[in-house]
Amino acid sequence: MLRRKFLKTFAALGVWTPDIVKASARLAPGSATESPGAALHPVELTCEYATNPLGLDVLTPRLSWRLESPRRAQMQSAYQIMVAATQQNLNAHRGDLWDSGKVASGRSIQLAYQGKPLQSFERCHWKVRVWDGAGNASEYSAPATWEMGLLDDRAWQAAKWISTGYLVSPPPPAESPPGQGLPETPHRAPLLRKGFRLREAPLRARAYVCGLGYYELHLNGAKVGDHVLDPAQTDYDQRVFYAAYDVTHLLKAGNNAVGVILGSGWFNQDVVWKTGKYSVPGGTDYGVPRLLFQLRVEYQDGTVATIVSDESWKTAPGPILENNVYGGEFYDARLESPGWSQGGFDDHAWENACPIAAPAGRLRSQNLPPIKAVKTLPAVGMTEVRPGVYIYDFGQNIAGWAKLRVHAPRGTKIILRFAESVFADGRIDPASTGVFATRLVQTDTYIAKGSGEEVWEPRFTYHAFRYAEMTGFPGTPARENLAAVVVHTAVREAGQFECSDALLNRIHRTAVWTEIGNLHGVPTDCPGREKCGWLGDAQVSAEMTIYNFDMARFWPKYVEDIETAQVDGLPAMVAPGKRERERAVPDWGTAVVQIPWYIYVYYADRRILEEHYETMNRWIDHLQGLASGYIVSQGLGDWCPPGSVEPVETPVPLTSTAYFYLDAKIMSKVAQIMGRFDDAARFQALAGKIREAFTRKFFDAATMSYGSQTADSVALRLGLAPANEAEVAAALARDVTERHHSHFSTGITGSRCLYGALAEYGHGDVALTILRQQTYPSI
Repeated sequence: MLRRKFLKTFAALGVWTPDIVKASARLAPGSATESPGAALHPVELTCEYATNPLGLDVLTPRLSWRLESPRRAQMQSAYQIMVAATQQNLNAHRGDLWDSGKVASGRSIQLAYQGKPLQSFERCHWKVRVWDGAGNASEYSAPATWEMGLLDDRAWQAAKWISTGYLVSPPPPAESPPGQGLPETPHRAPLLRKGFRLREAPLRARAYVCGLGYYELHLNGAKVGDHVLDPAQTDYDQRVFYAAYDVTHLLKAGNNAVGVILGSGWFNQDVVWKTGKYSVPGGTDYGVPRLLFQLRVEYQDGTVATIVSDESWKTAPGPILENNVYGGEFYDARLESPGWSQGGFDDHAWENACPIAAPAGRLRSQNLPPIKAVKTLPAVGMTEVRPGVYIYDFGQNIAGWAKLRVHAPRGTKIILRFAESVFADGRIDPASTGVFATRLVQTDTYIAKGSGEEVWEPRFTYHAFRYAEMTGFPGTPARENLAAVVVHTAVREAGQFECSDALLNRIHRTAVWTEIGNLHGVPTDCPGREKCGWLGDAQVSAEMTIYNFDMARFWPKYVEDIETAQVDGLPAMVAPGKRERERAVPDWGTAVVQIPWYIYVYYADRRILEEHYETMNRWIDHLQGLASGYIVSQGLGDWCPPGSVEPVETPVPLTSTAYFYLDAKIMSKVAQIMGRFDDAARFQALAGKIREAFTRKFFDAATMSYGSQTADSVALRLGLAPANEAEVAAALARDVTERHHSHFSTGITGSRCLYGALAEYGHGDVALTILRQQTYPSI
């Protein structure tokens, strides 16, 4: 756990000496072959950071493009955006929704739509042209589109939230099939279906679905889309996400059917954190699984047919007998209903669905990258540690699940357990994934149906593991019988790093894998034990993620999570969810200022500042109320230094006051950007007073140090050090080389600043020595 938390801060450091770094840069297409006289071209059009998005519920979506030219030193001097209701109008240069006209501006990102008010389901076609520095106009770009989602409750028409009777009013546990002890569980995943007829194949069809806690959508026997563990976690009493899918290709004239499997997800997570030392008052669950669905079919003649969720849907228990996002999944393939999501399936023995209350939260479109199964890793080793007990090694820790292949007699029960480490004798060590806190071992169970090769992977859980233990396999398994599926929010790679030092490359890869394993709709602290969006973990890793991935849609969602998880108008320790609903301490709550600022700095997203300014301002007022003489003493401090969880060398008031200063400095810049000049002056003056108090309280002029690696590096990186900064940096370097024998002593706060502080002031060699260190503590 300490290693993971440290590595989450590593990849953002970017502090390498020139003799070992090779820059990894991407050339713009065409830049390698210059062509005199070629124009500047707009390419890669996006709307709200997405390419041709569906289901937007942003009333003034923002448009962006990238500029491309085979000639160097080109610039945009003007642009024209054209938005039309049909492709025909766009082709004819009729911007009947919006024509910006020629606008003198070099701006090519975050340009808000300013045309006619947009309606639910509206399809918008758009293109752009630009003028170069010499005043030459480009051709129009290739066309792009966006589609609006359901902008208010009326757009859902007659759709109702539905569930299944055995969840709403659970009966006594059913008798288990002969020879198998099945879980006595209230977490069986129901199947819901609806058969319907279409008079002809559709021109266009969109499915809008919210299944809580998780869902899997099927049409005519095929899984719709590639989302998994959908929708992303939210505070369901504040907002719930629906997704939009293009399903035109899955529908046909005549009989059709839609089917949905519902999992517990975070909405019905009532297994972990309910009892014992780590319990959460009131539990963590919101209610039993439920579904809201609308299928909108447009015919060739422009008429529309709608299929919605209501009591006419049929439902039955499915083969998933137990599912929990922490514990795992229990699947009995003998209970499958072949063809259940296809037209013509006989569902007369199924029950009608039950209407159920809507969640309290407002329905919102899920405008962030979905979680996906992004990669499959083969096993690198397999050993039998005891008779019938096989340990698979996948070579590295991941977040995800295992994919099983088996030929087995009907009723064969195969159990998979997961861990990040093993004991000396090769057995898995479940403690590595936090059994002491969750009180359970991550476990998946599969019961074979006995019909040739069976391939199975779970739907509604995920694990943190490198090793998987398999028991119950008939005969001796091969490596190929189990693979590891990597699962995380599908953010696009945006940055790369490579140097001549293989060790540093490996550390960077490990840090990136660590972070990607913690992106699951929220930035989690770990994918095994807690899976929680702690604000402290988020604020120290936010820039690292932006350097490595396209986080433009991920982080705004999380900032909104911070808003919905407030305690008395201030951030909570965790967002979202019901865990740790305590007011955030200063070094965790700083996320509410830092993360919106990073979104603005790296993506020029002014809207994020507008939307959250009041909360950010309120946070500064809160810190002022906590401070005594501009020193803030509350907080968790430099969390997880070597050999400890709590800070050892650095007092909590030092790091909390440093964050107080950082927040005030950021807010002075934010207020200036927002045109709130009185606020800007107030925050700037506050920052000056905090800096003076910080120096009086913590700086030792005799040693030119603040007392620790964390203290010195934080002071240097945040601009708190006195004028003779070079002497403070020299003291920091001596602390590393002499006091700690070229080892780091920092936790998550200090590690975020240490390497940059050393490199910036001429001690890059010291930073490299720490990174290359082979003895404890080392990366």
